[in-house]
Amino acid sequence: MTNLLAASARKTAAVIAAAATIVAIGAVSSHTASAAAEGPAPLIHYSFDSAAGGTVGDLSGNGYDGVIKQSGASVAGGQLTLPGGARATAGYLEIPTAGLVGKQQLTVSTWLTGRSGPANTAAAFIGAPVASGASYSSAYWLLNPTNPSGYVKSVLTNTVSATAPWGTEVGAGSTNAATSGIKTPAGLSLYTTVIDGVAGTLTTYVNGTQISAVPIARNISSFGSNLVSYLGRSTYNDPGWAGDVDDFAVYATALSASDVTSLYTGQALDRAVAGVTVPGSATSSFTLPTSSSGVSVSWASDNAAIQVSGGTATVTRPSAGSADAVATLTATFTVGGATTTRTYSVTVPAELSDQAKADADLAAVSISGAGDVRTALSVATAGANGSSLSWSVVSGTAVASIEEGVKAGSATVAITRPAGADATVVLAVTATVGAATASKQITLTVKQAPTASAEKEAYVWAFFTGEGAGAERVSLAASKGNDALRWNTLNDGEPIFTSTQGTTGLRDPFIIRSHEGDKFYMLATDLKVAGLAGGFTTAQISGSRAIEVWESTDLVNWSAQRHVEVSSAYAGNTWAPEAYWDDEIGRYVVFWASNLYPTTDVASRTAVTYNRMIYVTTDDFVTFSEPQIWSDVKRGTGLGLIDSTVAEHDGTYYRFTKDEASMTIREEKSTDLLATISGTLPGTSGAADEWTLVQEKIATGLPNGEPGGTYSSGEGPSIFPSNPGDVNGFDWYLFIDQPNYHGGPNHYIPFGSTDITNGASWQPLGSILRENLPQNSDGGKPRHGTVIPVTRAEYQTVLEGFAPEIAVTEVAPITASTRAGTAPVLPKATLTTASGATSTVDVSWEGVDPADYAAAGTFTVRGIAQDASRMPVTATVTVTPGISLDLSTRCVAGKVVVAATVANAGSAAAHVTVSSAYGEKVVDLAGGKSTTVTFSTRAASVASGSVQASVDGATVATAAYGSRTC
Repeated sequence: MTNLLAASARKTAAVIAAAATIVAIGAVSSHTASAAAEGPAPLIHYSFDSAAGGTVGDLSGNGYDGVIKQSGASVAGGQLTLPGGARATAGYLEIPTAGLVGKQQLTVSTWLTGRSGPANTAAAFIGAPVASGASYSSAYWLLNPTNPSGYVKSVLTNTVSATAPWGTEVGAGSTNAATSGIKTPAGLSLYTTVIDGVAGTLTTYVNGTQISAVPIARNISSFGSNLVSYLGRSTYNDPGWAGDVDDFAVYATALSASDVTSLYTGQALDRAVAGVTVPGSATSSFTLPTSSSGVSVSWASDNAAIQVSGGTATVTRPSAGSADAVATLTATFTVGGATTTRTYSVTVPAELSDQAKADADLAAVSISGAGDVRTALSVATAGANGSSLSWSVVSGTAVASIEEGVKAGSATVAITRPAGADATVVLAVTATVGAATASKQITLTVKQAPTASAEKEAYVWAFFTGEGAGAERVSLAASKGNDALRWNTLNDGEPIFTSTQGTTGLRDPFIIRSHEGDKFYMLATDLKVAGLAGGFTTAQISGSRAIEVWESTDLVNWSAQRHVEVSSAYAGNTWAPEAYWDDEIGRYVVFWASNLYPTTDVASRTAVTYNRMIYVTTDDFVTFSEPQIWSDVKRGTGLGLIDSTVAEHDGTYYRFTKDEASMTIREEKSTDLLATISGTLPGTSGAADEWTLVQEKIATGLPNGEPGGTYSSGEGPSIFPSNPGDVNGFDWYLFIDQPNYHGGPNHYIPFGSTDITNGASWQPLGSILRENLPQNSDGGKPRHGTVIPVTRAEYQTVLEGFAPEIAVTEVAPITASTRAGTAPVLPKATLTTASGATSTVDVSWEGVDPADYAAAGTFTVRGIAQDASRMPVTATVTVTPGISLDLSTRCVAGKVVVAATVANAGSAAAHVTVSSAYGEKVVDLAGGKSTTVTFSTRAASVASGSVQASVDGATVATAAYGSRTC
């Protein structure tokens, strides 16, 4: 094995040298000569020292250069880094297979560090391609360092099965023996698989130690003459493997156990040393690794300032005023019969004096946003150097007070917003350590209280669109005016929020208006499922314990992202955070779903438990209390409760939650927001301050708006009140996300109700929303998110910020005129948007009371322009004097004649039609003129009657005459 070991040593030398420059001093002892033992040269060997144009050179001399495919894979620092992710895009290395065809004996040995977690994926693969018309390859060897059960998997398909080849796998961690072999070791490890078709065995080693040996009836030669081979993927439609490959070698022989041990020993020491770092300075105890790349590491210290026991380095700082201590830590690396040592210099700074501690802790105190305070805020009561921090209000006591904080180590600065003008508050903070103190003042500007809240006249929707590439970001949409079922796409269909922290994925955004009314907070789940090996299972076992937070005063300009850990170390996920203001405690309650585990060791978790609903409290969405269980009901294996959302009505809270047993939404009620449930779901009876059932399976079975479609199950319910004047006439809306895995169209399904207390009152509205959904440029439509009612001014700001082509900035004057007694004909509206475009649109005008145009004068009519923003408009109507009638009767030749005098009081000529029971006369009257027309009744006696005058078909005057006998 001289060739491979020599090449490996050349590669790691640079890494070791760089590490030594930073943290190590002293000489390196030699290790045993076993590393230089002669052995077979590799058939294929990649050390990943460099890559030219995406080609990784083969050091074996056989010309089997690998080629990097797709995106995200890179070679640097002697490693191939693979990104993982969706199969269609995730980078991988393609390995030539000409030298592999027909081989009965083969050994594959590779150093790997995985990041995919427990999942179905492949770090290395050799096998037949998927045949035309087939779904899977039935001939392969596959290496997955961490199968879904957390075990090393190295398997070969031992028989042919076109429909379920995974069922034919044999070897460590196979599908049918998922917990055979060993659990995945931490860190960089050497995975060696010997495929011996001559002896009929498949043997797997990890770090030179055998973990599995099984008989086989097939080998690489059984897989045919057309093979494919990869690092980072297989032929299955699984996500790509994420991790680092430090070295990869294939031998055209079956290495013996001693060969494998020697292979590992010769390479492990260098890698183990490279994998260890020690801080150059320490002020508190720290942990030292006791193994690295499978190599045991023992430690010794030459200074009492750092005492080592096992992997714990206990730090004792020299007393204040003393010189700093310098300890030399000696690490001894041992594997098999080989050892080497490294020394690391660690400085232990002397203790700060009490005054220095107080000064340092005081200097670290600041209040973000001190110039624009609108809500209560949390401040620290303990410093990093052990100071106690005490707070007081120097001036502005009518506006601010110091109260107990949301958790130990914090205090709350309670704020009462002043009326009429901003107020200045001066806070004093004193840091105290022993007898030493340090103080300073901080000035706050507390904004005046908002005036009476304007009526809500529109809606803003925050959402994500799914698991596709780029979909796990947050978009906003705006309603078409006061209509929760018709929407405008914003920002040209591009997401507005992209995470740069945590998993870099965003889901389930929730926007809450502050209790005071003039600030908004947005929360989101820190989760990126796209490309995550193991998908939602991995996300619940080893997912994020943080939420993402932004804040804004106008829904357009947002703060920097805050990545805040709110879950305990026992949680596996932190899903769908929402918040609600609790008047009783005077704080926000933030709640989400988490799987909880008995251990904080993520690597030991092999399966999901079940989701509980968890809550914390906060003043400012910066500092949060310790998490508490809110709802704890196991609903089946791996199933619980998720996605709670809350509304308050007449002093009672209504909670809508996804029950994972049925994947449907249940509605509960309580007068106490923080009441808990445990063990079993509540029924319909119980005290008012306990959660009781309103109805299970809300809206299940109703049409979902798709042709012939039904809402059967869903998630991510969003409950919100209808605005006054919403065109659809409901009091409440409940939007439920129905993804395709719940039989839906992969977007929200809306329901409306006039009675939130009645779980059977929800009416399906999906057919309307379906035709009026916002849609992103990639075709994505709203999934789990929030709809929030907004004022017209807030809505206008959002449109100007994200859709200037929709935001109306000018309405041309709208006028109309009519004669008294004639209903006006109201015109269209001409609008100009923030983008400069002008258009003329129809208007939905309010009804006009005939009394408004009964006499000359002016009046106004309000309407809603039928543009995309439903802009409110007003028309001014001028009523000009009208046509009048004056009637009389007389006798002519013994017959009654009706005489009608028609007068035009206006200035414009009028074409007047005068109608009676005895005929019709038409006259043209100039402005200010009058004329008389007569109607012969041809009767000696007539009953009372009336005459009408009309202009352009509209009756403008009516007069009556009495009965008459001649």
